[in-house]
This record gives sequence, structure tokens and C-alpha cells, in this order.
Amino acid sequence: MRSLSKRLVRACRCVAFVALMGGTITGGLTTGTGTQPAGAAISVGGGPCGFHVGAPFESGAAGTLGFEYPVYPANPHQVCRVTVAAQPSLSPVSGGSYTNVAGNLSITTLTFDFTGGPLPLGMLWLWAGHCADPPAPGILTVTVDGQSSSSGTQAAESCFPDHGGSSGLGFDSAVGIQPDPYVAVGMASTTDGHGYWTVFASGPTARAQGDAAAEEPFPSLVNAPVVGMAANPAGQGYWAVAADGGVFSFGGAGFYGSTGGLALNAPVVGMAATPNGGGYWLVAADGGVFSFGDASFHGSMGGAHLNARVVGMAATPNGGGYWLVAADGGIFSFGDASFHGSEGGTHLNAPVVGMAATPDGGGYWLAAYDGGVFALGDAAFYGSAGNVSLAAPVTAMAGTPSGHGYWLLGADGGIFAYGDARFYGATLVGSG
Repeated sequence: MRSLSKRLVRACRCVAFVALMGGTITGGLTTGTGTQPAGAAISVGGGPCGFHVGAPFESGAAGTLGFEYPVYPANPHQVCRVTVAAQPSLSPVSGGSYTNVAGNLSITTLTFDFTGGPLPLGMLWLWAGHCADPPAPGILTVTVDGQSSSSGTQAAESCFPDHGGSSGLGFDSAVGIQPDPYVAVGMASTTDGHGYWTVFASGPTARAQGDAAAEEPFPSLVNAPVVGMAANPAGQGYWAVAADGGVFSFGGAGFYGSTGGLALNAPVVGMAATPNGGGYWLVAADGGVFSFGDASFHGSMGGAHLNARVVGMAATPNGGGYWLVAADGGIFSFGDASFHGSEGGTHLNAPVVGMAATPDGGGYWLAAYDGGVFALGDAAFYGSAGNVSLAAPVTAMAGTPSGHGYWLLGADGGIFAYGDARFYGATLVGSG
């Protein structure tokens, strides 16, 4: 887990705009300031169908350890297939090698199908029955297309005589588009900025840090992956939203309706709350907007041609409008939401994954998959993870109530804090 607060410099860019059909969309040329970050923040392999192998999640039962390695696509929206060679290596921490672990250093050919879904693929490797000789602690490393990822230190007792003299190590399965329930997808700040919640794809309960109040999970199951969340601006509770538009309310956050159970043209990708907590908006990947409670509908991009899918939204301070952001950094403004620039039409090192607005509505930040941050309008730039070697890509961001800082959320639950955003702890993968 990471608790980085590095103040790294990334360019802030502005773009001209044109207005069409009542909504502000991006276009024109870029006027750049500063320089682009050097190098990629996420190491990738796989050639044109690129991917990043993350740190494994560990589980075990009855003498067998499972190591599930998430495989994050280089672009979360890519649709492609790649066949690669994977090799596990189990070796003692102190050096040398084990003499009786079958499958150690064997090569397995794997095919990854990326379908543009919200979650990474996965590889499950098993060590059964979790013993080796000499009986010394070891580390499992899996190398795929030149990328290596290792487990933490694993205890290993002797295979003699209780385990029949040997154990086995090898690939078990690929787990499709939902390799584990512990992919962090959303984040929201408490009203005083002294804590935050993070929500995982399995949802719906968020993990609480700082002064954020923990809530008990709903007894109902999540029918679709959770994709985002919003805090109740009234100061009590939060909402989580799933890809099918199902909404889960916690604490003092009221339930005002959802699109769960309806046939949608595109999956829901995010949400925003009204200032008094009396309603919320949901936004879909095609730019469609759904309003509930006291949230007024101010327009959408549903049915319009988009250069890139919409990935998130933010509301204005008085609830009289909202912004939508697309993966290419394009911004769409509705109601009293003013256009303050975008990254649409520029070359991005990685797609945008979310946004946060300043408290006065005079600007907003965009967060990219590689940890890059773009500050537009009166939103000040406080740093980014654009030059940090990430263990997992960034999936969401949240601004502080003062507007003088922000957090970035990694898919593994890691937190990056900038400006006056304080670090209150990362969410341990697999924790309850």
C-alpha cells in the first residue's frame, strides 16, 4: 500500500471550446504550459494489446495458497486479445532454491481477452500444499511478457513427512473480467476533509479512513460491479452506484431512486450529489444523465456522437448544473456549469478516469489512469503521480472541501494526497 504525497510537476493545459445544442463541448487547439512528465507511470507489456501486472492478492485454505494477480489493461477501454508466456518462480528469501516444488519455473501460455469492461483480468496461481525443502520462507514471483510481480514473504514448512515429500506450483485459472472483489473504483471526502471513503467493485460498503464513519453492508447482493460513489454534502452518509445504475444508500444519505433493473443503452460510470443531499445524478458512458430526488436535469450527451466515452461527472456548488468528463479529457458543461477548459483534442499519456470540481465552481481537476492530474480554471495544481512507478493504475479522485488539495485513488486501494489533502491510510486489499 502506498502513502505517497510527492509534489511532482505536470503540465496544466487549456483548450478553446465551441458550444453546440446547449451544452459546451471541447474543440480547438491546445495552449500548453510546462512540460509533459518523462516516462510512463505504469509499466506495460503485451505490445499493442498492453497490460500491467499488479501485486497479487493472497488467500488460502487446507494447505493451499492462492495468488491472484490482477492484469490491468494499458487502456481501461481497450478491446483486444494477446497471448503471452507466464512463468512462476518460487525461491527462498535467503537465496538458493527449493528442491521439491513441482512446476517451479515452468512456462504457461495464457491468452488475455480485454473487453472494455470496468475491471481487470486475473491470473490465479496455486501453491499446494504450501511446503518446500529446505523449509525456509519464500517469495512467489510471476513473470509475464517481461513484467514481474511478487508476493509477500510466505512461510514454508518441510514437505517431509506430512505432505508426501513435495508440493506443486502452477497456473490454475483466468478469472474473467472480475478477478477479485478488491478493485478500488471510487472515493469521496468527508465534509471537513479529515477523512474519506473508498469503495470497491464488489461494493457496496465503502471503507472508511480518518473521521469517515464506517457503515454496515446492505444484506442484498450487488448485481453489477460498483463503479463510483458520492458523499452526502449534508454531512451524513454516502451513496455507491453500480454499473447497472443500482444505488446503495448509507448513513444519512437518502435513497431517491435508481436505474437498477432498467435496460440501459450504456453502463453507468459515476454519480454526483446535490448540495443539500436531497438528490443525485447518475451518468452513463454514452453521456446520458439520470436525475433523482431534488436533482434537476440540465441536459446530457445521450444520443450524441462522442469521440470517447464519458467516465465521470461533477456538480456545481448550487446544484444548478454539472460537468461530464470523457476519457479523452473532453468536458461537457450543462446548466450553470461554466466551461473552464479541457484536454479534448490533446495527446494524453493515459485516458482520464475522473474529475473533481473546486468549491466555488470556478474550476476542476481531471485525473488520468497513469496518475497524471490536469488543473483547469481556478483549480490549482498541487502535484500528481504522473512520474511515479505505480503498482496499480489510478481509478478515481476527490477534492478537499477547501479546494486546496485532492486525493488520487489507486485500483489496489492506495492513496496519493496532494496540497492540503492529508493521508489517513490506504485501504488494505482484501480487508473488510
